[in-house]
Amino acid sequence: MDESRFDVDDVKVLFQSNNLLGEGPIWDPRCGDLYWIDIRRCRISRFNLEQNCQTGVWITPTRPGCIALTTDISKLLVAAREKIFILDLKKGKLSKIASLQIDAKLFRANDGRVDSAGCFWVGTMIDDIHAPEYFKGGQVFRIDPEGNTSSTNYEFELPNGMAWNKENTLMYINDTTSLFTYCFDFDLENGQLSNKRIFFDHSKGSGYPDGLFVDADNCVWSAQWDGWNIRKIAPDGKLIKEFQMPVRRPSSATFFGPSMNQIAVTSATVDFITEDFLKSPNAGSLFSMQTKSIGVVENQFPLKNQFSKDLR
Repeated sequence: MDESRFDVDDVKVLFQSNNLLGEGPIWDPRCGDLYWIDIRRCRISRFNLEQNCQTGVWITPTRPGCIALTTDISKLLVAAREKIFILDLKKGKLSKIASLQIDAKLFRANDGRVDSAGCFWVGTMIDDIHAPEYFKGGQVFRIDPEGNTSSTNYEFELPNGMAWNKENTLMYINDTTSLFTYCFDFDLENGQLSNKRIFFDHSKGSGYPDGLFVDADNCVWSAQWDGWNIRKIAPDGKLIKEFQMPVRRPSSATFFGPSMNQIAVTSATVDFITEDFLKSPNAGSLFSMQTKSIGVVENQFPLKNQFSKDLR
């Protein structure tokens, strides 16, 4: 694989968002919008590429862990604490459609993504507000288009970014504090995971694996919290390259743009002191990277009439 093909030309500040814990960017090609969240500020933001400005902010009652597109361009799926909501972007109304079976006093929803069957996968973690000595008890849940919720049989320390290969036969999940990216055999039809194994061990490099996404070549990209970089890993598990970032805590990323060859990167400033801001004055911003790699459009959670009572 020719590494030069994947060289990033530059990294720019797309929007000075001043996030405490920016996460979960998603691109909606139907309207040219980038959405992302600030978990600590309970905020969902929207940036329109053509207008080159922020065009919306929505506040959630509890910390959002992730968001996803739906088949209705005016609605987003939101996982916050133990609840799954549909957010009406026009009305600003949140409507609960499901709940995760977790101890909501200790755990909260974290990263997630919609699969090709329209099911919403969400990881849960000990809320960092408790400042645990170590993380444990993380789970991954699947919410189907009817709102039915089930948990996998696997336990994680701190499950984070997740995505699938284009054949929908493999699922990748970052387990941040264990420093592993795990790979599973994936049964799309039945929504089952099996044969858990280590895909990549991040202990030999810088940072903790946070957000994750997969490109059109089935390469796995991982934003490295505290690592000042984004890693690109080949389908065979070999590191292709570390792309250096101007911030200590790149948290997550996604492809965006008309040609799907740009990468939007969120960042965080949690627990930063003056020295940290001096080293990375644009920390907390939303960044863009131009690349020769091509991304995959996000799947959408199907909205028909199954939640009509909840959305009134």
